[in-house]
Amino acid sequence: MDLHTLVSLFDSTLHPEPEVRQTAEQQLQQASAKQPMAEYSIRILLQVIIATDIPIGTKQAVSIYFKNRIRRSWSGSPRALEQHAPISDAERTVVKDNILAAINSSPQAIKLQLTECLCIALKYDFPEQWPQFLVQVKEYLHAPDAQKVYTGLLALLEVVKIYRYTTSKRDHIDNIAQELLPQLQKIADDAIASDDDLAMRLTWISFKVYFNCIQSGIPPSFQAPDQLVAWGTCFIKMIEKPIAFDKDTMDEESAKEPAWKAKKWAIRSINRLYGRYGNPALLPSSDSKKNMPFAKLFTANFLPQLVQVYLKQVEGYATGQIWMSLRVRGLVAQFLSDCVKEKSAWKLVKPHTEGIVSHFIFPQMCFSRADQELWEDNPVEYVQKRIDPLDDFGSPSVAASSLLIDMAVDRKKSTLSFILSFINNVLSTYAQSPAETRDPRAKDGALNMMNSLCGVLCSRKSPVYSTLPDFLLTHVVPDFKSHLGFLRARALDTYCRYSSIEFQDKQVLPGILESVLGLLSDSELPVRVHAALALQPMIENEDVRDVLSSHLPQIMQMFLNMTNEIDSDTIAPVIEEFVEIFADRMAPFAVQLAQQLCDTFMRVMSDAVSKSVEVTSAEIDELSDKTMAAMGVLKTLGTLVLNLEGSPEVVYSLEEVLFPVVRFVLEQRLVDLYDEVFEILDCCMFSVKAVSANAWGLFESIYMCFTNDGIDFIEEMLPSLDNYVSYGTDVVTSNSEVQARLFSIIETVMKSDRVGENDRVCACKLMEAIMLHGRGKLDGMIPGFISLVAAYLLSSDAIETPTFLVHSLEVVLNALHYNPSIALTVLEQYKWTEGIFTRILQSAAKFTRVHDKKLMILGLTAVLSIPTAQLPPALQNGLPQLFDGVLQTFRTLDTALEARDALQRMYEGGSDDDELDNEFEWDGNEDEDFDFGDDEDGDVDNLENEYLQHLASKASKAMGGDGGIDGSIGSGDDDDDDDEFDDEPLEEEYSLDTPLDHIDAYLVLQDRLTEMQALNAGAYNAIIQSLSAESSQFLRSLIDEADKKRIALASQQ
Repeated sequence: MDLHTLVSLFDSTLHPEPEVRQTAEQQLQQASAKQPMAEYSIRILLQVIIATDIPIGTKQAVSIYFKNRIRRSWSGSPRALEQHAPISDAERTVVKDNILAAINSSPQAIKLQLTECLCIALKYDFPEQWPQFLVQVKEYLHAPDAQKVYTGLLALLEVVKIYRYTTSKRDHIDNIAQELLPQLQKIADDAIASDDDLAMRLTWISFKVYFNCIQSGIPPSFQAPDQLVAWGTCFIKMIEKPIAFDKDTMDEESAKEPAWKAKKWAIRSINRLYGRYGNPALLPSSDSKKNMPFAKLFTANFLPQLVQVYLKQVEGYATGQIWMSLRVRGLVAQFLSDCVKEKSAWKLVKPHTEGIVSHFIFPQMCFSRADQELWEDNPVEYVQKRIDPLDDFGSPSVAASSLLIDMAVDRKKSTLSFILSFINNVLSTYAQSPAETRDPRAKDGALNMMNSLCGVLCSRKSPVYSTLPDFLLTHVVPDFKSHLGFLRARALDTYCRYSSIEFQDKQVLPGILESVLGLLSDSELPVRVHAALALQPMIENEDVRDVLSSHLPQIMQMFLNMTNEIDSDTIAPVIEEFVEIFADRMAPFAVQLAQQLCDTFMRVMSDAVSKSVEVTSAEIDELSDKTMAAMGVLKTLGTLVLNLEGSPEVVYSLEEVLFPVVRFVLEQRLVDLYDEVFEILDCCMFSVKAVSANAWGLFESIYMCFTNDGIDFIEEMLPSLDNYVSYGTDVVTSNSEVQARLFSIIETVMKSDRVGENDRVCACKLMEAIMLHGRGKLDGMIPGFISLVAAYLLSSDAIETPTFLVHSLEVVLNALHYNPSIALTVLEQYKWTEGIFTRILQSAAKFTRVHDKKLMILGLTAVLSIPTAQLPPALQNGLPQLFDGVLQTFRTLDTALEARDALQRMYEGGSDDDELDNEFEWDGNEDEDFDFGDDEDGDVDNLENEYLQHLASKASKAMGGDGGIDGSIGSGDDDDDDDEFDDEPLEEEYSLDTPLDHIDAYLVLQDRLTEMQALNAGAYNAIIQSLSAESSQFLRSLIDEADKKRIALASQQ
């Protein structure tokens, strides 16, 4: 295909006639799939892009085609080459030799396509197959032509972005920073003085390269004082650079102009430098030693000037002399939050806190004109962006809220009194002003500020706690009837956050409930959503539940209608909690509710599936919202089933409705929803303790899902697969095809390089379930199970974690418990006996859970039931050692049982939340008004770590430790040469339910010894005679305990 023909084809792809376009597109697809045509065309594509006499529309179409060709084939992976023609080494060389020149000569729209191609090539070829790349970039950066410099910056940015998040290949970033970033600093410094559009692009991209260089670490060259000063000065110059703007025309589109982008990236770079590396109070403990010298240098020599620059920006914004985009306002608030936590910065910020609160934070938290436009034009998007905190993450209002909280919590002595006084003044002014002069946006902002502080003020130790009922009745509840929708929504949001506050007048709460229920039918969608959210905390009150129960069908219908309107998971937690709390009253209309939820799911996901074939970047957020909405629906369905455990007939009816949804997800390979649909399937089988015909009808779909891409989700599949085995044992033991499917799943997981040890543990658990539930009926599967784990157990370095080691050994122990003759025959056939049993006895200390210990006892004592003459030679003389392993396990069994019981009591009894009632937030005497006793001059402690340590200590005590953070059961000597792993022992699973729960290890031991004494006296005597006096006495105590248990059992019968 020559140049003229190729250009003509691309011209035709832009033809107004659909038939002409389709014919041209088909010809291009055929050309790209053929060799050597594909090789030849890629060379010509670059010629077209670089050519000066070809229309820009044609060149842009060619650049997109070129990008897709590179994206699909450059990796050279087998999967890529199955579907697309390869790119030869010669063509790769052509691309690498000419792409910078092509970027340089192209207009901006085509530059974007080509830089994406460059990124792909760098990802696979740099530095090994493209060692000259940085040399090429360096030439461009030092060129006298500004356009070539810009090209060099774009190229450098692409290579830095590849390594920005990696810690293992930091040397690439460090080398680039040392060799090329000084030149970038000079480029940016020279460009800042100009107002030229290209000069601002040079500045913006230079800053963006710097920012990406410090994502996962700070290069050593950046820590040098001269470089810190040079770059810091450059950032400040750009931040302070005056840019003309028109207040009446400025909007967020203006923020996309190069000058405003350069300001934004200067601020982002400073924020990252200070927040991650330069703030001593925020340094992670793992990085403290490494980065503390730089942090001290930064705070001593650069921070004071920097704080003044930011404060000046805040002042300019407050007076209208400086324009800030939404993103920049959020970044400024983020920087000030970091300053609040560090003592030297706080001293600089502290004198300005009143101005920051009143003139910077407060305006961000008021209902804005943009909010009003979104509310009116697209209420669904308003709900998704303003009510969902994840969707609104990074907005200036969220950042301002975080700054307010940091001030009120971390520097409460200096700030909280003023903050509350400011809020009170705004609210009082509104209440006392004539209706026509009131500013409802100001009231919205004040209530929004109160919402941010609810975590602080709702503590019973809060000095203003007693005033909160009056606050709600005076300033919040009346606005349930406001004529302004946004104030009704804000009032509902505020009440929701302060719903734990109790009123002395018992008639208040019923009145509030009546108002909230009425607002579920409000004309404004955001109000209805807030009313639904407000009901969630209210149902904790028994009186409220009684009222709601009489309106339950209508309320649930309103919730479902809202879910259909907003297509997001915003109110999914509310529906789920209603289902859980009112489970006993859901049964009469559970199937109808499930059907409506399934209809909602199918509507949302059918639309999403149809759009996901060729999704554009603009549709990604919409698809994400739909997926989250579907996920919320599925979670609610799972909760509904689980709470109907006592109504099996209802669950069976629900299966008819739910399982088509499960099949749809599996067949459409909607991997984001696998967790939820497998949970639904698990809940259905668990609730009825059986596997229905409908559930078996899904088994083949699950297997096909596994063979496609489900191997990555074996952990999510395991509970359902376990249920098929546990509750469908009759089918499993009688159906050879089901057995083959199960073994195929297990074998694939155990042998695949695609999965890790956590996934192989799942396979071991499934093998265990099959052997425990199918005991005596699945002999043919046992040899295969043993072979799968022996491949790991008999290799010195094949197992990396104690969890996988224990579960692999337990497969063998389960096989011994299932049938010791079969298991020993397999072990001896392949000469594995001595190696496996040695591994079992050496690893006994790692069997920490009750389940592990019982299985160790049952597996080893099963060997004692085999006549000595039939035992493998390796075991005939090793019975005393094997029996000693049994006794050693019994020595710690009671301790493990006690630890499990303690863990169960902790979970079922709940956490001692009263101990943690924000104690760290209110350190002073609560009777001393606002005398909080915090250290105003020190760094702020990391309170989250303090809380996590408290929980870790409680968990350690429950597990039998000493309450220390590192406490664990059975922790041994750190210098133990036999300890293969440094990992923590297996965590106890008090809810684990297996057939072993009904087996008493003491009785089994007694039965085995009695049987052995009668039928195998020689071996019995050898074992007894090998015991020390202490061990003999301990064995006697075990037998005595077994006698007591038998007497107790007999008395119960």
